[in-house]
Amino acid sequence: MEALFMKKLDSNKLTDKQQEFFNTHLAYLSTVDANGEPQVGPKQSMKVVDESHLEYLEKTRQHAYENLKNGSKAAVVVADVPSHTNVRIKGTAHLQEDKKDESGFIPVIIDIEEIFE
Repeated sequence: MEALFMKKLDSNKLTDKQQEFFNTHLAYLSTVDANGEPQVGPKQSMKVVDESHLEYLEKTRQHAYENLKNGSKAAVVVADVPSHTNVRIKGTAHLQEDKKDESGFIPVIIDIEEIFE
């Protein structure tokens, strides 16, 4: 039986294949609050900006927003269940509150610091 675990990659830059994977699968964002309590939720707007950055639009301004505002690291995973393929990143998020779009959504840029497959 194949071992099912994620291996930390040596690079913190997404390959073209990983970028395509992020852009074609639903991403889930995980953060923690000040007490270390985890929060995870889907971010349908998550996309790759470039090999070193992800971006999503913060729409609800609830748990993830508050956690990131208070300094939580971000973990993002995309997965394809049938093929057992997944990519996870860990990084630092930057709320772009001065760049709200016409709907009032806040862009969030995530600097990619670690990549796991």
